[in-house]
Amino acid sequence: MKKWVVKALLVCLATGTFLSGVSVPPAMGAGATASMKKNSQVSKPIRKQPVHDMVIFNDYQVAGLDSKGWNWVKNDEFILPPETPLDIDVIQTTYGNGTNLSRKQVYLDGVELTEFQMEQSSNQAVFKWQVPRFTIPSTKLSAGSHTLTFVVTDANAKSSTLHVNFQVEAQNYPRIYKGEKAEGEPLATGGQMTIFGNMGSTDFNSSVPGTWKLTNKSTNQEMRSVPATVFSTGTLLTGQYQLLFLPDDTSMSPWTTTVQIGMAELYMGTDASGQKLAPDQTITAPESSGKISLYSAYPGRWSVNGTGQTLTNAQHFEVDIPMMLAGMTISVTFEPDSKENKTDSLWGGSTSTTIHIQIPGAPNACGPTSGDVTMDVLMQPNEKSTLMVEKANVYSSDNTVKLYQNPVHVIWLTTAAEHIEFGSEADDEEGPGVWAVDNVVVDSDKLNWDHTGLLLSGYKPGRYKVNYYSKRDPAKTWCGYIQVIEDTPPIPASQSCDPGDSGMAPPQAPMFMRGKEGKEFRDGDLVTVESDSDLAELENLQLISTYAERTGTKKVRESRKASAYHMPKYEWKYGENAIGARQEHSSATISSENRIEIYYEGKEITAIKPSNRDGDTGNGLESLDISKYIDRQQPGKYEIKITNILSNKACKLVTRQKRSVKKTDVDERKETITFTVEVK
Repeated sequence: MKKWVVKALLVCLATGTFLSGVSVPPAMGAGATASMKKNSQVSKPIRKQPVHDMVIFNDYQVAGLDSKGWNWVKNDEFILPPETPLDIDVIQTTYGNGTNLSRKQVYLDGVELTEFQMEQSSNQAVFKWQVPRFTIPSTKLSAGSHTLTFVVTDANAKSSTLHVNFQVEAQNYPRIYKGEKAEGEPLATGGQMTIFGNMGSTDFNSSVPGTWKLTNKSTNQEMRSVPATVFSTGTLLTGQYQLLFLPDDTSMSPWTTTVQIGMAELYMGTDASGQKLAPDQTITAPESSGKISLYSAYPGRWSVNGTGQTLTNAQHFEVDIPMMLAGMTISVTFEPDSKENKTDSLWGGSTSTTIHIQIPGAPNACGPTSGDVTMDVLMQPNEKSTLMVEKANVYSSDNTVKLYQNPVHVIWLTTAAEHIEFGSEADDEEGPGVWAVDNVVVDSDKLNWDHTGLLLSGYKPGRYKVNYYSKRDPAKTWCGYIQVIEDTPPIPASQSCDPGDSGMAPPQAPMFMRGKEGKEFRDGDLVTVESDSDLAELENLQLISTYAERTGTKKVRESRKASAYHMPKYEWKYGENAIGARQEHSSATISSENRIEIYYEGKEITAIKPSNRDGDTGNGLESLDISKYIDRQQPGKYEIKITNILSNKACKLVTRQKRSVKKTDVDERKETITFTVEVK
């Protein structure tokens, strides 16, 4: 016999303590039965000493006394399935004189479970007490080996102890993956998968064979039962569904998840305890200034239409309610974050949820004094045409501005026409704004890239009230009525700007000289020449700038009755420009020219200028060799000055005594850079 067994028996004899243990063979379940051999015996209890007559786990006896009074136990053979509570029945005997007492204590892995401590009194000399059944919940029984210790005590303070070792089976779930292939991280059982949208479908893959069962949780009706490793849910409508996978291997645990189909739910407040909001529901703000809190159970992107308010990867969003938007309706859109959801939501439909907020108060009335901002109107009749200014400097008014186009193609209302056409910031003091049409704040899909223009052609033909509020300065506003008419415009009774009277303003772009090795020479640069290799860097310099280039001819008709004629078509280009060249034509609406002047110690030593011949577009140099103008034997500073002149015709109608007078002019922009070459 091993030394530790002998030692344990001696302890039992000395203290009245009996070591014991019982178990059920593996995979037999909580109420399983099996033939069990006795694997230990301990000393016969001393008379008048408390003793455990019987211990039962889940209706199966794991410890007791034999016919000779010897205590027997079974160790490490009772195996409890995962997530199973343990029901325990105990019968114990105590001895006493007069009043008898039987007290029960239970320890799990050496820690007393005080909630199970009980005692019972009796006047019997020998008190056999059948303790009421008690249950240890599965949450206290982690997977692995455990020891339950039972202690019985009588009125004479004598006690006996019984130990039972047993096993808790670990959960053995199959590995389930999202998708048709067993890739990525396995999905945990008991979770939830959300597909945002009005309907959706998804696939699952199991690492082992088994049967899939899909159930509609609202009706508790089983929809599909499929024996397979790969499973597709098929098209599911809005609702909750339970998916259960039963492995063919009965030693493995069933796997389950919930599939939720629907739009993301929004709530007022900071959590889900607030008022639940339905999609497209309109709520009223408590006042025309302040904030409204919104919450989603899922993180995502929040945006407020047309105002620039956005927040990403958030569940809680504070909506600012500007006082200037009194009487208006704004919309808040929530788009949940879900990369996988893009493929599960059918037909690629929108997964966003939108609610509307009505701001109390009266909206601004339109009139001559309601704003200090002017608007421009630009039109593009068809895809092959370019944007043209239809009206300029439109003030706030209660009169209706009528716009004609047939069919309606592109119509912009903007704070600055040049900004819409060319991205220039010229005359754009008001800047980006919040726009409203018929007292509803406009979504960004009907605004330009920085919210300085409203796409009126995005609406059907009709009469609209338009409000503009500058984001830079809320005091700057515009209010007016615009009527879009799908028809040809009436014949003007006064002068008008013809297509050949105005040209597109040049875009902004940097100007510099570029060497053969890619080195750039910009305004203010200083180049030091100390050797011939330094001087070689100044050979074959190219001018990079904006210039006008003839790209063909275009057909022009000044009025509906006039016959058409052709005129040179010039377009703005950017890149390598001929040095000392002029690109112009008397009939063109844009032109350009450049010149280079070289100075030594402040004195001009040469100039490269365009010729004076009209229509000469082939003049100029492809590159410039500055080294030939520099004397290496004459130290000093050489200044190279490049001037680029960009011109475009301009036309506007000036109202004089209720009559429009056409005024034409030429807008000119000069671009100049100067860099210095110092010879040592």
